[in-house]
Amino acid sequence: MRHANWLQAAARAGYLSRGVVYGVVSFFAILASVGAGSSKGTKGALVTLLSQPFGSVLVAVLVAGLFGLVVWRLVQAVLDADNHGWSAQGLVVRLALLASAATYTALALYAIGLLGITGSGGGKLLPNVLNAVSQGLGQRLFVAGLSLVFLGIAAAHWWKAYSGKYTKHFDENEAPMRVVHVVSVLGLAARGVVFALLSVMIWLGIEGAATSDGDLPSTLDALRYIQELPYGRIMLFALAVGLMIFAIYSFVESRWRRVSLA
Repeated sequence: MRHANWLQAAARAGYLSRGVVYGVVSFFAILASVGAGSSKGTKGALVTLLSQPFGSVLVAVLVAGLFGLVVWRLVQAVLDADNHGWSAQGLVVRLALLASAATYTALALYAIGLLGITGSGGGKLLPNVLNAVSQGLGQRLFVAGLSLVFLGIAAAHWWKAYSGKYTKHFDENEAPMRVVHVVSVLGLAARGVVFALLSVMIWLGIEGAATSDGDLPSTLDALRYIQELPYGRIMLFALAVGLMIFAIYSFVESRWRRVSLA
């Protein structure tokens, strides 16, 4: 029981932290869509929060939450807490959960760097690992494969939204399912669009497309990319609203998602 309690606390804190980060990202994307500001990615969201009153405390709390999400992702992937199994589809989902753990680890380390607890290099952990893999596989093969991975993650988000598979993670006797359905479908679909954009940008990178910081395309790059398309501001506004709903979806998961080892 004690294991279940600490795991629930870690997962719920993690979903809450993710919601805060994406709430800030979506807020600035909405401002950018109406010409009242510029978009920010997840790292930019942390920088913005740090600049607020008691920002160091807030970012420190978010770091703890992000590491909680990392722990939960590892439990989901390694111990198969959601019962995805050993089928090809199940293994793909579990590998995606491992990738998610790596991503949030990198974001948490970046936030720790902002707090001055470690050097600023912590946020470069994931790019350094990817560079090593790229050198082993060859640049073209690596980038093409990575593009397909992001496209697969996008498709998984859309399928989860379309099929309603998210419902099995909520107790329908406790959660307000009407709210769950709306925020899950719209939020997952919007985040799927972000991953699809990242897939396109990574693929274009084979031909020399650059990103904002020389690393893999980020959420910020996806937002800037869509803003530069025809009717970009309209599409950016729609995507920003979707990401705001994804933030709400994260809050809903923090409150009502089932979290257990089996």
